[in-house]
Amino acid sequence: MKLKHAITLGVLLLAVSFIAYAIVQAPENTPPSVRTLRTNQEADAPDGEPRQFQSGWFVPPFDPRLDLFSGLDRFRVPVADRFDYPMGTESGGMTYNAQSFWEMNQRRGGRHTGDDLNGIGGMNTDLGDSVYAVGNGLVVYAGEPSAGWGKTVILAHRTLDGRILQSMYAHLETLSVAVDGLVVRGGKVGEVGTANGVYLAHLHFEMLEADGLSLGAGYMNYRTNRLDPTGTIDDLRGAPADDVGRSVSEVVRQITRENLPLPSFE
Repeated sequence: MKLKHAITLGVLLLAVSFIAYAIVQAPENTPPSVRTLRTNQEADAPDGEPRQFQSGWFVPPFDPRLDLFSGLDRFRVPVADRFDYPMGTESGGMTYNAQSFWEMNQRRGGRHTGDDLNGIGGMNTDLGDSVYAVGNGLVVYAGEPSAGWGKTVILAHRTLDGRILQSMYAHLETLSVAVDGLVVRGGKVGEVGTANGVYLAHLHFEMLEADGLSLGAGYMNYRTNRLDPTGTIDDLRGAPADDVGRSVSEVVRQITRENLPLPSFE
């Protein structure tokens, strides 16, 4: 009888040891916990949940191209009744276009998807210069999608005819806005940068029409949803070419400084 009890106890101890070993070895086969879903850029599980592969579980990286605008996003996009250029001054002066939209770049193997805007001094003389919102907009992206893009901001704008367009500002040195924020035309979105030293300082500026974020490549052979940035700004400017005017942000600063009443929109 004592031998029988000893065998039973031995089997139980062996089972407990096996279970403990399995628990210790289990983490690589256990789905990682989701820490945050606060915004699409910070989400641990933007595709829904962690996935299991041969090497174990891991969380897929966020792909912003999968993030379509919701009905609420579209509702929050402000109307932009005037557009200006994004560099030089709040009304877009004192810049030149170093590489135009859809210009063929053999070295890069494709056509340029935006305009490369520079201060008139060229080289890195415009490093740190302010970059301005081309129109009233909703910040739908503010981050660093890849080494090639560097710090990048994308704004969504509603045109007077109801279309939703996006403006993209890439290779920035700093960001001055956050996701879900509203920006007025002429408001600062960041500073001209080099994409962390990848390029000489300049602003890669795009205009596009899409139903969600559309962070593609800087060079492509198909236009897809890319628009000619200069042509689009000219078409939607809402003011004569020689009217530099005052930006909305300048007007707001004056209202705040002089404690003036806000303008009536009735």
